[in-house]
Amino acid sequence: MTASKKPTLRKIAVYIFGLTLVSLADPRPETFLIGSVFVLLAWLLRIWAFGHLEKNQLMVTTGPYAHTRNPAYLGSFLALLGVALAAGNLETQQGSWVWGFSLFLIFVFFVFYMPRKFRKEYGRLQKIFGEQVDRHAENVPDFWPQLRPWRSGDDRRFSWKLVGENHEWPWGLVLALAMFAVWTAPSWSPLRDFFE
Repeated sequence: MTASKKPTLRKIAVYIFGLTLVSLADPRPETFLIGSVFVLLAWLLRIWAFGHLEKNQLMVTTGPYAHTRNPAYLGSFLALLGVALAAGNLETQQGSWVWGFSLFLIFVFFVFYMPRKFRKEYGRLQKIFGEQVDRHAENVPDFWPQLRPWRSGDDRRFSWKLVGENHEWPWGLVLALAMFAVWTAPSWSPLRDFFE
């Protein structure tokens, strides 16, 4: 089962919000560096997650799935946080506005996007894996990770092959391009004069 490639209102909104955030970027070296660290951690977490994921084949409880049931979504959140930190600052009105807009995006992520995703995802997993999903949920938090991993008895190991099969490599390029766009936005963005 593959995800739909058709554009949906939700996907279009994500692209518009992302382009708006990047276009309004007013980066400073310090916050850009901190944001870049978050983005790198996000991608590494996603690689770790997809190196364990055999989607719809096995109930995954190893690697990051022993710490959180949703490591890929946690990685996406860290990427959003990283891009937001890199794009704004407290020195200028524009930079402050970018961070305010970022808080709005984080609110949307947790209040609208994640609850819908969780409902849809858990319903699907429940049909495929049944009580294994409940057992995992009893021992591993939904989103924020626990430090101590749950030992489910599964000894599956990380696989670079799975990272490729799960199509995670392009995400690194997307994140790198987003960070490049954030850093260079003051020189190209059509919105650069918005606050002047």
